[in-house]
Amino acid sequence: MRTAAGVILIIAAVFNLVAGLTWLGGGALTQGVSTGMSQVATQMEKESGSQMTAEQKAQMEKFQDEVGGSGIGFMAFGVFLLVSVGILIAGAVFLFQNKKAQFIMIAGGIAVLAEVLGSLMSSFGVTNIIGLVGGVMAILAAKSMGTGPAPEPAE
Repeated sequence: MRTAAGVILIIAAVFNLVAGLTWLGGGALTQGVSTGMSQVATQMEKESGSQMTAEQKAQMEKFQDEVGGSGIGFMAFGVFLLVSVGILIAGAVFLFQNKKAQFIMIAGGIAVLAEVLGSLMSSFGVTNIIGLVGGVMAILAAKSMGTGPAPEPAE
């Protein structure tokens, strides 16, 4: 079970790497669009010669705040996923070595947390199932450490 949990954690780490880069890039793009909207509005005012009304300016600022805030949230989640990659791989290595049960439990918890947050922010899919299964298996394997003999290394 430890080996299977370790392999699944590594697969989940690869998925988190791709997802983390995607969320980070999407957040940066969203943040850039939010910032660029004010520049476009200013340029259009100059070209057309007309000014935006106070109501239009308020709507523009509200839109920028909403979009800019979501961009920062997307980037923060992307960074969390990228950090989780290293933790999941380290947890998998410790599973293979049959060491550091507490760290493995933390890695399993982070795997579960990443999948739950990802499901809440976008949608639930096959990659989420793999991460959840890997996290739960890692926690169960860590709880069973020390109760049985470690597997003999292959020669």
